[in-house]
Amino acid sequence: MTRISQRQARQLGIDTKGKKQVLNMPTWDAATFPGGVWLQIPFVPPSLNVWKNWHWSKQHKYKKELYQDVKNLAMALKLPRYNRATVQIIYYHKTKRRRDPADNYAPKFLMDALVNGGILMDDNGDLVNVEPVVMKIDKEKARTEIFIWEKK
Repeated sequence: MTRISQRQARQLGIDTKGKKQVLNMPTWDAATFPGGVWLQIPFVPPSLNVWKNWHWSKQHKYKKELYQDVKNLAMALKLPRYNRATVQIIYYHKTKRRRDPADNYAPKFLMDALVNGGILMDDNGDLVNVEPVVMKIDKEKARTEIFIWEKK
């Protein structure tokens, strides 16, 4: 049995003991539904234009933390593993500013995090269909939602 630390649980929003809970703030969350999984990430990942201007060590740290957080969430909530799947990613931004979802918000790191976290066996195009990225506005809670359906 794998255990996560209290700090990791708090980061995922699972354990709020000793920490004030902020209402109306998105947290790491997941749920299963018939044939699939829903994941919520409490932020919108940086665009590739922003990410490419970061120092290499900041890029590495960001990816490592994202991969570990997804892995902790999958372990804590015992999410299923999919060999073949369809994935849809929805970004909820706080502002209505124009963005390019086709290439600037490509879900490369999120797909790698799903593989590293054990939710997807592989993100190979033969095994996984990635639906076009959807951009929505939520002035209250910026977040990312990922839906994964089993592909037959």
